[in-house]
Amino acid sequence: MTKNITLRMDEQLLKDVKHIAVEKDMSVSAWIIQAVEKATKKDVGYEEAKAFALKAMEEAPKYSGKPFNRDELHER
Repeated sequence: MTKNITLRMDEQLLKDVKHIAVEKDMSVSAWIIQAVEKATKKDVGYEEAKAFALKAMEEAPKYSGKPFNRDELHER
């Protein structure tokens, strides 16, 4: 089920959005929906990757039985 919303934006921004939508042969509403969907998927992907990385770090074996410190990680 879709819901209607009202947006307020600067006139020049609206003109720019209309121009982009016309170039893509889309309505302004369709273009905004597409942009929001892309942003949402990007955020979800980031959160999934972050959760995976944090879990991997927790499960990784520790160096000499203790976590690395900054100096050990940046030895030259």
